[in-house]
Amino acid sequence: MRKIKIPLVVLLLIMVSGCSSIAKGITQAILEQSDEEDTRACYVEGPASSGLETLLKEQEIERAGSQSTRVLKVLMVHGIGRHIPGYSGRLTEILMRELKLGIREENYKEIVLHEPGVWDGPLGNLRISRYMNEARTRDLLFYELTWSEITEQEKTIIEFDDSKEYTFRRTTLNGAMKTFVNSHIPDPLIFLGEAQLPILASVRQSFCWMTQGDWSDYASFTDGPCDLLSGSRVQQTKEDDYAFITHSLGSRIVIDTVRHFGEQALKTTAPEFTELKEIFPAKNLPVYMLANQLPLLELGRKRAAVRGKIARYCRADGDLRDQRILKKLAIYAFSDPNDVLSYPIPPKFANDYLDSRLCPKVTNIAINVTKPISLFGLSDFANPAAAHADYEHDERVIALIAHGIGQKNTADIVKKRCSWLQTVGD
Repeated sequence: MRKIKIPLVVLLLIMVSGCSSIAKGITQAILEQSDEEDTRACYVEGPASSGLETLLKEQEIERAGSQSTRVLKVLMVHGIGRHIPGYSGRLTEILMRELKLGIREENYKEIVLHEPGVWDGPLGNLRISRYMNEARTRDLLFYELTWSEITEQEKTIIEFDDSKEYTFRRTTLNGAMKTFVNSHIPDPLIFLGEAQLPILASVRQSFCWMTQGDWSDYASFTDGPCDLLSGSRVQQTKEDDYAFITHSLGSRIVIDTVRHFGEQALKTTAPEFTELKEIFPAKNLPVYMLANQLPLLELGRKRAAVRGKIARYCRADGDLRDQRILKKLAIYAFSDPNDVLSYPIPPKFANDYLDSRLCPKVTNIAINVTKPISLFGLSDFANPAAAHADYEHDERVIALIAHGIGQKNTADIVKKRCSWLQTVGD
């Protein structure tokens, strides 16, 4: 039995070392598995949802009958690890193709984020791209936030561990794993410390810039803070639709930012905020959380001030309805069961731990974004790194974001390849 349990690494070395017959057999087995019918699981549990396409359709209808400048604005917030501007390119390309937005402005616009009194240097980079359909009747602005430069400064404390002085003592596989740990795992720890404020400020500033107006209202390059009360931001916020796409740690960052932003709006007594304070409680905000980590990142932190009162804040007859932050925070929690860093959101979690004033409504999507393979008939294995990162490669994920589920325009691939358990309730 010990001979049968040969480590996979050893088998790979045998393949490389010249045992061509063994290599051929193993390679053929893998290819045969790849030719099999794709049976990766996809289970959706939650209410019917319409997706981003419905917002674009509503925009098109409204623009045709008035002088409306309504725009759909989507903000991408990354998670753990170092990122550079442009990291969302593949996801954006596939999503825009699914939404049939085949025209893009040639150049993007860029904002270096700042918030005085929070962080001495830049808070990150906000890249804005514009997508349209051929008839120019649908308009989407995609905002890509890169905030990882905040945590990269903190990681210099352990950068010595990636030097040759220490790496040469490690095996190749373990060395690669340690490099990943040094690059990615510190981020949640850093977020729980002093860096939390500037990271939240980067998202807060990004959202402020999202209220700037339409494409023509942005300069090609901006380096400075955003003032929510300047210009026509209040009216633009009322007209536009907003959505978030997050990855891993980004889920926690966005929820905390929305809560903090809403709390400040409720507390502010400035006359300019009067109308703004009425807009957000009437807004639905969809958040598509890829590799969701909300339950994990709830550990060891101070609980939300208002919990267990969703019905009182969110129902039409709720006695605290006038104090809610949003009309509905629609959370779509994507998680691959083989991802060791991702979690579903149980129904009780939203009630017990999320701020009730956000009016959260959760849809759980348990989906295999990477295909498990059989290790010589002994066991099944799925690459946990791919399970954490490969959502942008999965057509079902993109289709669910674009078209939702339980609607007449739900994508065929979702109808055929995803099982849906509809939930109902207040």
